[in-house]
Formats: sequence, structure tokens, C-alpha cells
Amino acid sequence: MAPASARLQALMIAMACALPGPVAQAGTTTALTLDAENYAGSRARQFKVYVPDGLNAPAPLVMVLHGCQQTHDDVLRDWGMPAAADRYRFILVAPFITSYDGLRTTNCWGFWFDAHRHQGRGEPEDLHRIARAVEARWAVDPTRRYIAGLSSGAAMTVVAAVAHNEYWAAAASASGLPYGEDAAAVSFSGCPGSATFHPISRVAADMRAELNDAYAIPLLVLQNDGDCTVLAQAGRNLRDAHLATFGDAAHNTPAEARAVARGCAPVFNADYGCEHVLYTVDGRSGSRSLVETVFYRGPTATPNAQDTDHGHYWIGGASGNNGKWSLRNGPSYPDIVWNFFARHARTSGVPGGGSAPVITLNGPNPLRLVRGTSFSDPGAAAHDAEDGNVPVSADCSSVDPTRAGTYACMYRASDSAGNTTTATRSVIVEGESPLSCARRTSSPANHLLAGRATNGGFFSLRALSTGDRKDIGSVWDFFTPVTLQEGALGQWHAVTLSECGR
Repeated sequence: MAPASARLQALMIAMACALPGPVAQAGTTTALTLDAENYAGSRARQFKVYVPDGLNAPAPLVMVLHGCQQTHDDVLRDWGMPAAADRYRFILVAPFITSYDGLRTTNCWGFWFDAHRHQGRGEPEDLHRIARAVEARWAVDPTRRYIAGLSSGAAMTVVAAVAHNEYWAAAASASGLPYGEDAAAVSFSGCPGSATFHPISRVAADMRAELNDAYAIPLLVLQNDGDCTVLAQAGRNLRDAHLATFGDAAHNTPAEARAVARGCAPVFNADYGCEHVLYTVDGRSGSRSLVETVFYRGPTATPNAQDTDHGHYWIGGASGNNGKWSLRNGPSYPDIVWNFFARHARTSGVPGGGSAPVITLNGPNPLRLVRGTSFSDPGAAAHDAEDGNVPVSADCSSVDPTRAGTYACMYRASDSAGNTTTATRSVIVEGESPLSCARRTSSPANHLLAGRATNGGFFSLRALSTGDRKDIGSVWDFFTPVTLQEGALGQWHAVTLSECGR
């Protein structure tokens, strides 16, 4: 029999081994920076790439976007994603917003700014360039490029998936918002929360106007019914707008496309009544999903003292942490998200075999001109998984910069197998002083967030309308409604414009 001291030492070692601790990561994290490009709204972006050891073939790429008041380090530390990358053998990319324009909560992605909603400019283009930079350094499977995010990162995930649906294979939004939503869709009033949303018809129309590829990109929606920051209605609107945009006439509503409902798996310690519903292209089990939803009622309060206790978080599961806006207990997002991604590689359906070229438009889409100014096509580039860079032909012959109207530039690229891809850029020629006459009613703070007002007054604490520079209230006032009217595009006025009539 071992001496008492030896037995006690052995017992202490056994107890220490039984305690939960950090999961060892079998991979390498590389910190990189994407330099600012020459398109509008581009900025230098820091990002980190986690690559599991032993990858010896082209691997899936999973980009994950942090939420407001977070960084890419929160993603890597608290969300359980590096462990998922080890388990499922994918390359994990975690961008950091790094710097930004406009009035925002710290480190928010600018999903509500028009400058950051379109291909060829701003944050969605920077994210696309980050992904391409990763592909230039590591071997990536071009049919399995995925993007996910939380909160403002989820809203930007949706923007990126719409703006570059020719590139991404599938997307996952955790507590996110539909494409084109305003800052008023986020609740700042505490629990139970209050927000306003665009009609589904408007969201679907905005999505169709931005899409440059017919690919019906699958979307996973993860949403806490008890979230007081991004309300559950946002998750339902995401689902409905996606179905309205990509479903055929017989399967473009939840009732028509609903195929399977089941419990969520895996979960860590609690499932919170979670239900996982699949909405498929033909409403039948086993078909490819257009949308999947994961809805549950999780706790409002969280263990981390830096959190807001509004039921707004990422659930990292067994390998996650109770960090800022992240939990361990509940439906395990890393596993559920990967299961969705793994079932939705990009399909081309082209006759020549292999994948078709991917066309990337340079510059803005739509491109706006003032009538009488010269027009120069910014051009496009195309990359094929088998052939590399391939030529792109462009036809902008219909564009008449001397006459107001909406025109189209058509782009076409083919690979050696005969697979062909087309893309379209809208060119809008406007009069010398186009009038919008649109009206928006919101609080001074939300007008600032949406770019309809700027800072001014004493210590820049007043909101001034962009057009006539009228004081419309305090920059912190989220509650007092103020109506502004747009004259020339981007110029908002605090008074009714006589040229717009009543």
C-alpha cells in the first residue's frame, strides 16, 4: 500500500486532470493585415487565420465576424471555433473591423450605411479581399467558402452573402438582421426591447437589386427568442426575405418551404427548448435548404460582468467560454453551423464539369453618374478554380451618359471546360441635381447612425441634418422622433422642401 502522502498526491493529480480546462489547439494562428485598396470605403484591416495542423488538401474556409464591442480575439478565445476547425478540418478566418467611419458603437460593422452594403466598396469588399488573400496563401476548396457572424457581424455576414453571392457557398447569421436594415432595427431600450423593421417586400427587392449571380445562397438563422437587442422578429424576417428572394413561386413562404422540424443537436448542458427547422427548395425532406432556423429561449443574464444581460450572445458549447456576449451552455453554435455548412457546398450545375468562373466587379455596383460627365467602365476580373485567372468580356454599349436613365454593363467569362458565368453592373445616370424627396422619421441618434445627420454644436454633441445643417437634437437621443426629407441624394433637410411638394 502506498504511503498516505503518495496516495494524497495521486488523488490531487487525478482531481486536477478531471477539472475542465482550455482545449489544446492543434494548429497555428497567423496575424495579418490587408492594406487599404483604392475603392471607396476601403480601410486597412487586421485579421487572424487559424489553420489546423496536418491539412494536406484544399480545405473549407470559414470566416467569422465579431459583434460590436468585440474583436477577432474574442472570436478565437470564446466562441469554440478553433476547436471546431480542428475537429472538422477547416481554415478559420477572423477579421477585425480595425477602424471605421460614422457614429457607431465601438467596433460595430457598418451594415446600416449604404457605403458598406454593396459589392465593390466598403466593408463587404474588404472582407471579400481578405478571403482572397487567404486563398493566395493557403489551399482553399472553392466550393466550400463560408461566412458567419454575431450581431453587427451577423448583419454584415448577410450583406456580404448578398453582395458577393457569386463567391460564398453559404452563410450563418447569429442574432443578425436582414439586408438593408437601418440602425432602428436594433433595440437600445433594454428588455423586452423595441425596434422597427422594413417590410419583407422591401428587403427582398433590395436583395434582388444587389445580387449579381443566380445562386440561391443557403442561410442559417440562429436566434434567441429572449434577445432584447436583436429581437426575434429580425430572425423571422431574415427567413422570410430569403425565401421570398430565392424560393420559386410555389416555395417562397415559410409554410410552403417548411420541410423538417427537429430538436437542436448538439447542445451543451441545456437546449433551452431549441427547434431546428429546415426550409428547402421544394418543401421536401432531403432536398437542399434555402434557409434553416435555430430558435430557442435562452437566459437573459450571462456570467460575464462586461455583458449587457440582454440575452444577446454566441453559444460556444463545450469548447467555448463565458466571455463578452458569449456563453458555453446551450445549442452548440460551432457544431450546428458547421453541420449546416458541410451540407451546403456550392453547386454550379454547369454542363462542362467542375466549377464555373467567379466574376468580381471592380468599383461600385450600381455605379452612379451625373448626366453629362464621362463614363469609364471600372471593369471586372474572373477566377476559375481549375484554370486560374480567365479573361472577362464587357459590353457597356448601352450606357449613354448624356441622358438620364438606368443602363447595364454585361460581363462574361468562360473556362476551358465551357463553363460560363455572367454578371451585370447597373449604371444610373442622374440629372444634375436629382431630387429624392424621401422622408425618414427616427430619433436624432438613429439619423446620425444612418448618415442622415452629422455631429456639430458644442463639443459635437448635437445632431445636424446633412442638407441644411439644422440642429435636430442631442446625439444621445434615441427616443424623440424627427422627420427629415432628402433633397439631392444624401442631403437630408429638417424642413419640408418646396420643390418636393407636400
